[in-house]
Amino acid sequence: MRKTVCALMLLFAAPFFAISNQADEDPVLLRVGDREVTRSEFVSAYRKNNIDMKVADPKTLEEYLDLYIDFNLKVVEAESRGLDTLPAFSSELNRYREQLARPYFRDESVTEQMVEEAYERMQFDIRASHILIALEEHALPSDTLEAYNRIMEIRKRHENGESFADLAEAHSDDASARDTPASANAPGRLGNKGDLPYFTAFNMVYPFESAAFNTPVGEVSMPVRTRFGYHLVKVRDRLPAMGSARVAHIMVMTPGDADQDMRLRAKERINEIYEKVQSGEAFEELARQYSEDQSSAARGGEMPAFQSNRMVPEFIEAIGSLKQAGDISPPVRTSFGWHIIKLLERNPVPEFDDIKEDLHNRVVRDSRGQLSQDAVVNQLKKEYGFGENLSALQAFFDIVDESFFQPDSLENMDSELDERLFWFGPHTFYQKDFASFLRENYAPRVRMNYRNLVAENYKRFVQERLIAYEDGFLESKYPEFRAIMKEYHDGILLFEITDQVVWSKAVEDSVGLNAFFQENRDRYMWEERLDVTIYSAPDADVIQQARDILSRSQDLEDVRELVLDSINAGGNQKISAQDRKLQKGDHPVTGMIEWKPGIYGPLMSNGQVLLVQVHEVLPPRRQEKEEVMGLVIADFQNHLERQWVRDLRRKYEVVVNQDVLETIQF
Repeated sequence: MRKTVCALMLLFAAPFFAISNQADEDPVLLRVGDREVTRSEFVSAYRKNNIDMKVADPKTLEEYLDLYIDFNLKVVEAESRGLDTLPAFSSELNRYREQLARPYFRDESVTEQMVEEAYERMQFDIRASHILIALEEHALPSDTLEAYNRIMEIRKRHENGESFADLAEAHSDDASARDTPASANAPGRLGNKGDLPYFTAFNMVYPFESAAFNTPVGEVSMPVRTRFGYHLVKVRDRLPAMGSARVAHIMVMTPGDADQDMRLRAKERINEIYEKVQSGEAFEELARQYSEDQSSAARGGEMPAFQSNRMVPEFIEAIGSLKQAGDISPPVRTSFGWHIIKLLERNPVPEFDDIKEDLHNRVVRDSRGQLSQDAVVNQLKKEYGFGENLSALQAFFDIVDESFFQPDSLENMDSELDERLFWFGPHTFYQKDFASFLRENYAPRVRMNYRNLVAENYKRFVQERLIAYEDGFLESKYPEFRAIMKEYHDGILLFEITDQVVWSKAVEDSVGLNAFFQENRDRYMWEERLDVTIYSAPDADVIQQARDILSRSQDLEDVRELVLDSINAGGNQKISAQDRKLQKGDHPVTGMIEWKPGIYGPLMSNGQVLLVQVHEVLPPRRQEKEEVMGLVIADFQNHLERQWVRDLRRKYEVVVNQDVLETIQF
């Protein structure tokens, strides 16, 4: 019987007394005890619950004021009992607040730009090659400069005519660019010379993705920095997006270390299979018989659905030439061997409106979502006069290692960390503050780059402190945030106090519940009822068969079982039956038959054919509590609530400014 927390403003009427004049902009309309409610608060609540009168039972202004006063009386009582000071209340309200505050620390205009950009990019599949010069994300400036000079030298060599593929094979720190010899556990693999599968938005880290989409086909980007290092990106192709596809294939494998004879035999074999396909033999049977891809051969060559980034480029290009389901490609050569591909299904990129919400969530979770928060943090830095002493930060790059996190080193080390690190508004943070933050958030890892650890945590420390400071101003800066927080505050209190005084009490107070029932026995009455068995079947012939059995045997005590056993013999569920006691209106049949014992039917109701056996017409009588326990508890709750509101009206003064009320128009 517990009710859902509702932050809607429910209102209540009271004698009208004058209130002293308030600010013209938003005068006080109502005072309940010490709680004041302005005109705008009331108007907002009224509009929310009665906008365009689309609610089932729209209230007049006076009726709504009545309910609204009730609501505020209950909240004032909850506060007087200290429910708003309990840890459970604070914890729940803080959880709501954290969720509500998150959008205020993202620049939604940036997020929306990222969403639109991602969707535009999803319309294409990019094929690119890259050369990587590995570099730790927060490397020393000297190491960064060295890596940049190396990548620029490689780019210059390509501009002077050297093959990008050869340069990738010789110099890229991406090991997949070079051949891998066979081992005892794995066959040899040909290097890709920097060539990557087709990809689209979200398939690569954002800086790499942006470089690829912003570089024309055939050209090479300037060096782009990601968390892996510096890349040169050469865009080789740009295709309309494949979306997702399901295909079947027949595969003849050629290991990476296959010699010329093995490659020739594989080509001859795939051509022989293709001739069988062209002659009309079933693709699925040929796949089961000849395909060397064991994971798909048993399914007639069928592969799970995939997107462009999940397959080698030659495979994707071949699918691009297949226009309709059922089309079959000629043999296609990839680094794995030879394939014959049959298109089963292709699903294009969905419409923007269909995936906009999903894209928004992906952007927020993706690294590009950090751009939205960075925009807010940068704005806060300007607003609050942020300054920093980066030379004080440099000390951490020199001293943070495993010993920094040992308890016996803290006292001597921290005594020297007393320089200002950054400041904004009225706050100044020192090196020792950051040292504490580092230790509180330290999680040892097998491989630890302490320079990265310092840089990442410094950025996080600054952001958290700025956001925490701004968080304290949300109610004053954003009226809509203040209003919804008040709704959550009052709604949680309303739930807790009503549960204590009404809902749980009605269930737990068995003495009070029984006394209420005895005092109101005449409210709980059975009207005249029919004691019936209703047989139901989709077939009129089955109902006629049941009627024949009833006509012959209706005086038997087990006639219901006789009907069901006879018609449903052999496990066929042709007919069902239910015993009911029905008042008028409880079931359509109460208005379709005579109210006296007998057999009635066939009757039609809700697409079923019915047969009704009336056993007895039951006279009106009082209901026993156990028969209507749910209704009695609900009525007792309403009784307790009415009694409670009367008590609250006597306990707290309610004052309505009639002059302000008369200024409200809709």
